[in-house]
Amino acid sequence: MPDKTIRVSEDTWRKLRARKRGSESFEDVIRRELEDDDPLSGFGAWSDTAIDEAVGEVKAEMDDDFEGEP
Repeated sequence: MPDKTIRVSEDTWRKLRARKRGSESFEDVIRRELEDDDPLSGFGAWSDTAIDEAVGEVKAEMDDDFEGEP
């Protein structure tokens, strides 16, 4: 499949970069973000989790996302 080039603002690029996991490419990030067309798919995802555990998980994810930033 041929490649296409798209332009994104600096702000959008930074948001995509923050969502990268490990050695993911921007292509991988975009595919993952677009994978689920249901905007309510995550609704209630924490319903069976204690709030302190859930907050800890989110903090750990955010820490991982920002580790790779300059």
